[in-house]
Amino acid sequence: MSYVRLFLVMSLAAVGLIVPGAVGAGGTITQPLIATVGLPTAPNTYAISLRDSSGTAVTHLDPGAYTIVVHDYASLHNFDLRGPGVSMATDIEGTSQTTWNVTFANGTYKFQCDAHPTQMHGSFTVGTVTPPPAVKKLFAQVGPKRAISVKNAAGARVKRVTAGKYSLRVKDLTKSDNFHLTAPGINKKTGVKFRGTVTWKFTLRPGKATYRSDAHRLLRGSFLVVAAA
Repeated sequence: MSYVRLFLVMSLAAVGLIVPGAVGAGGTITQPLIATVGLPTAPNTYAISLRDSSGTAVTHLDPGAYTIVVHDYASLHNFDLRGPGVSMATDIEGTSQTTWNVTFANGTYKFQCDAHPTQMHGSFTVGTVTPPPAVKKLFAQVGPKRAISVKNAAGARVKRVTAGKYSLRVKDLTKSDNFHLTAPGINKKTGVKFRGTVTWKFTLRPGKATYRSDAHRLLRGSFLVVAAA
């Protein structure tokens, strides 16, 4: 920042036209973010939020340094913020008003009440976020009668797949056989007497995947898992 610009910023701040805050991406002066847990009039209300100075909920920010003013009104909740390079939290017991200086990098950040994480939580992204790999779907079936298969979404029998994250929906239609899948690092099965539908999620690694019925070992099949190009 040049001396002229610094003098101008300091002058504007002195007369109240700039509220002191954090230095964001590119050296831009930004107003602080406001983190709140509970409400001033109802301290232990199940409420948690992160907003900018205009009162808008934070969903995306540029990477850089930020100031967060934390209003923890609750004695049963806390504000816990975590993400790349950041791990800050108030105490669950007691109330507090504090200020955090943090630096956000590219990625996803999450905040929650540690005492009630499923009820009080939120998240936002910073900069460029690489989406997680897509989960590919496969469909397995055992029964009726002596039949077993693994097929793709198009209904074709699977012979070869690329390593990665998968969801396998298993329809077990018989009480005479089960579906048993083995692959590098994977060993999952339904019960022989079980009949119903289950969904398994796992990561397939390169190698051979085999599926069979434990009641009739000749009822079997396999497919090859190859490394991604």
